[in-house]
Amino acid sequence: MKTTKRKIVYTVIITVIVVLIVIWGGFKAVHLTGSHPFCGSCHAWDGKIAETNLADTVHGASNPKGVVVDCVDCHLSHSSIASYLFTKAKSGATDAFVALTGNPDKKDWLANREHAREHYTFDSACIKCHENAFTGISDHKTSPVSPMHTKYLEFKGTSEAMKCTDCHLHVGHKNLGKTLYDAKDKKPKTWAEWDKQREEMLKAKK
Repeated sequence: MKTTKRKIVYTVIITVIVVLIVIWGGFKAVHLTGSHPFCGSCHAWDGKIAETNLADTVHGASNPKGVVVDCVDCHLSHSSIASYLFTKAKSGATDAFVALTGNPDKKDWLANREHAREHYTFDSACIKCHENAFTGISDHKTSPVSPMHTKYLEFKGTSEAMKCTDCHLHVGHKNLGKTLYDAKDKKPKTWAEWDKQREEMLKAKK
């Protein structure tokens, strides 16, 4: 009888230890796969876009107060843990596939911008840090909610619902528009580039 009880106790202890290890390992894996270096492994194409985030003085590494966000802080859903993990897995698989099979030279970064804003920015991510913008509390003082934020709350859940990025177009990336334009602009900027382009045009005609 005592042997059976011991087995039960040992089984429970071992099970608890294994579960704790799995939970801890899962937490560490989620944390590590949300860092800039990991995201950059599949987003090597858009290195310039990542640089615009690092240069941003509000949400990027250039914030003078040291308040810095990671890619996943803005580009994953934060409405629930399940939604966060699902979006993370889905986006990760999609990005890995595109990185392995696509051609960065054929990607229209400017055209992709609206798609990315619609599908890869989440209001729950914004509100996670900016909840005070909708409660009227700022720096421990009561202040009125802005008229536009009031409209946001009124329209939420209706056909006229807005997203944070509908108004905050450039949030998180400094000079993103110019960077994307420069990436699309293929006009030669030096004589060497002009010569190279001319040679390529001559070869294409033969």
